[in-house]
Amino acid sequence: MKIDTENVEILSPKNQLQLFGYDDYFNSFVKLFYKSKLPNTILLSGLKGSGKATFAYHFINYLFSYKEQDKYSVSNFTINPDNKSYKSLCNYTHPNFFLLENNSHEENIKIDNVRNILKFLNKTTYNSNIKIVMIDNAEYLNINSSNALLKVLEEHNANTFFFIIHNSSNRILDTIKSRCIQFKFFFTLSERKSILKNIIKQYRNNFSIDEINDNFYFDTPGNVLKYLEILSESNVDYTKDKLSCISYLIDKYRQKKDSQLLTFISLMIELFYNELSLKNNKKLHIYFYHKFKILKQINDVKKFNLDKNNLFISLQEMLKNES
Repeated sequence: MKIDTENVEILSPKNQLQLFGYDDYFNSFVKLFYKSKLPNTILLSGLKGSGKATFAYHFINYLFSYKEQDKYSVSNFTINPDNKSYKSLCNYTHPNFFLLENNSHEENIKIDNVRNILKFLNKTTYNSNIKIVMIDNAEYLNINSSNALLKVLEEHNANTFFFIIHNSSNRILDTIKSRCIQFKFFFTLSERKSILKNIIKQYRNNFSIDEINDNFYFDTPGNVLKYLEILSESNVDYTKDKLSCISYLIDKYRQKKDSQLLTFISLMIELFYNELSLKNNKKLHIYFYHKFKILKQINDVKKFNLDKNNLFISLQEMLKNES
């Protein structure tokens, strides 16, 4: 499959106006809120790209907008782009909302950033008695920033709600978990396909749901969309030339240092060896051994933050010799 090469900009979670697949979760949160049983400290846990942050932004808009004009539509889980709270959240100017996130995917969340939450909590609320703190990528909290957050969680008022978003493939401190009510998000294969199909409709047919390789569905809708975005920047047809695709992804990783690209590289290597096995079943044991060895090496450099340049050099050489 050759993805449309027109540049595609993937919407960030705060700009996603419609929420897909979270109907039951959302309705449950609404019921808890109206029964005054919504936990003050909520841990939203699930795989990266499953829509946790999008869900949080939608529910936060619901909480802020229910007394405003152009309020949140629960009937179709949609944010009104003309809503005052939506606009101020997008501009990072909402007086009752504090966002703590880490977008570099390389550095930890600093303790000074966590301490800024205390400054926010000490301010008087505006037009509402609700304050909301959202912490995205909580797995990037280091020991010091985690301990600072624990102090914040112990001292906050009843009118403050924390939404802590956690990639379940990484660990966070048990002490933080113990201060939260954890909600684990999980979607079946058919649900993931349905969510991705609905999301893709927003991108002007740049992506075709019918042409997406079934192997991609092992991952979350958000990650699959990101993979499609990466492929849209390439002139490589990954269905016909996986080796060139792998080289392209390695180059992209060297530029962006995005750990998700390593996951995508691992997937393409697995597909590459699967093709080789179908073409020559006499070497199945060799292909299996080489695939296992390479995938373990990639996993080790991700886990222990080892040198990646030497890995990429040996990896590309081995793959070339296989083909």
